[in-house]
Amino acid sequence: MLAKASSQIRESLVLVVCTLAAVHMLQLACRPHVAGPEQRYELNGTVVNVDKRAATVTIAHQAIPGYMEAMTMPFKLRDERLLSDLAEGDRVHATLVVAGLRSWLDDVVHTRERFDSSNLSKPDSWVEPQPGAEVPDFKLIDHNGKRLSLHQYRGRTLVLTFIYTRCPLPDYCPLITDNFSQLEKLLQSEPGSAPQTRLLSITVDPEYDTPKVLRAYASAHSADSNRWDFATGTKDEVKQIATYFGMQYWREGDQVIHSLRTAIVAPDGKFVKLYRGNEWKADEVIEEVHKFQAPDGVAQKNLFHGVGTVDSVDKERAVVQIDHQDIPGAMPAMNMPYNVKDKALLDSIAPGDKVDFWLESTDAGLMVVGIKKQ
Repeated sequence: MLAKASSQIRESLVLVVCTLAAVHMLQLACRPHVAGPEQRYELNGTVVNVDKRAATVTIAHQAIPGYMEAMTMPFKLRDERLLSDLAEGDRVHATLVVAGLRSWLDDVVHTRERFDSSNLSKPDSWVEPQPGAEVPDFKLIDHNGKRLSLHQYRGRTLVLTFIYTRCPLPDYCPLITDNFSQLEKLLQSEPGSAPQTRLLSITVDPEYDTPKVLRAYASAHSADSNRWDFATGTKDEVKQIATYFGMQYWREGDQVIHSLRTAIVAPDGKFVKLYRGNEWKADEVIEEVHKFQAPDGVAQKNLFHGVGTVDSVDKERAVVQIDHQDIPGAMPAMNMPYNVKDKALLDSIAPGDKVDFWLESTDAGLMVVGIKKQ
């Protein structure tokens, strides 16, 4: 049966279907994905959407024996020229090829049938957060069964994403987790970045992905719990944070359809950047993380991170005046002079510069211990 889906999908959106599959699919998803010989499966279904910009076709397909149950899923095509020929409602017979971290459709044969699009339901439109917006203090449950609050990451850069432990196609949710594994390795190789950055993977299948399941998944991917957390929660809790980051997220029978989103939250709890789909690379994220890294020699612990514009610099008195945004836990947005711990910090800035700065609470008040131009 054709699953209800939106007839229009934004060009940057990659749909992923999370279905309640058999228990053996967990074992497949929990194993790290490595390159291997091609596996080929027969696929039959109906086209739900053709996204030429994303070079994907979403198909409501029948069960694929030995691989996955019936669901609605986006697929890449080996011959992308077919994207111009395919249309909503076409019947498709093809070969699904799975090779390591990639999958695509080959030998595609399609037939045109009359199609009643009025039977398709459109999901609610979504709103994505704007850069600089303060991220709400969402509550979840971590892989150890403890309550988790987004505000507990204050003072560190947070990179978060959404996963599904039983996702069968290797170039969707599993690829996101593999990207996070690469990101973790890069952080481990940079002693200065590692303690200032945390990773968070949030399941969109909370009914199945319990803390116990997430611990097994984390272990299978050799995740270091000192810097990479996995989280679940109630359906409402997961839905709140998923929709905040612009995910289309709705249930169709025993299926859950959702987009892919990976986000960066600054140490001050404000939204920085959103990656849509699965095309981003770990080194791209590391470049963003570096923007919030405290300068060499500045310990991140118990510091307040601020962002603002330099108003004036007084090197004799070792004072810098900064027109800054709200600094969570320290003070509201204002134009404020600050004593500087080391006059040399003022050598690289000038009035008008946009800066990141770090404050330490001392007996004499808040003092700038690190500052760098954006």
